[in-house]
Amino acid sequence: MKVLLVTAGYSIFDAKGQLNSFLAYLTEKNLTDKGHKVKISNVTKDTWDVDREVAKILWAETIIYITPIMWFNMPAPMVKWLDEVLLYEKTFIITEEYGEGGQVPADKFMIVTTSNMKSSDLGKGFVLKNAPHIDDLLRPLIYTNTYLSIRDQIPTFHAGDVIAGDTSWIEQAYKEHLNAHFKKA
Repeated sequence: MKVLLVTAGYSIFDAKGQLNSFLAYLTEKNLTDKGHKVKISNVTKDTWDVDREVAKILWAETIIYITPIMWFNMPAPMVKWLDEVLLYEKTFIITEEYGEGGQVPADKFMIVTTSNMKSSDLGKGFVLKNAPHIDDLLRPLIYTNTYLSIRDQIPTFHAGDVIAGDTSWIEQAYKEHLNAHFKKA
């Protein structure tokens, strides 16, 4: 399988983006050890080239987004990457029925996300009462993939409470998540 990792480690408050980079490293190692081909797009670095990024998207069979949640959305570098790389007549076309013109050959995507929110906060309180699942906060990215015709979503992995809480569980849980959803090539 050809897998594109799109990673957006980001520095805010006490977080320096290392966890997202570590999750990208674990993903690349796990998948290459299983015989999959992996390419990486680090969107936090402002050195990527649009044509090369479009080529990566059109090469991939599966796309994995590794991103923190920033103000209930993706961080600005991820949004910028999507804005500049998703190009008319390359990754999508306009069709009579809205959202049916995706040109991306990948059929699967997965989101790996980090936040300072605890998973137990979902569906509670004033802010999150209408968001009982982490995917409720990730709708823009999910809809973007669906629009591009990438319609098979592998379950999201959410590492929560990462600034103030215990993060020792994340590495093992993430490896188990990868092993459950990606088999040897």
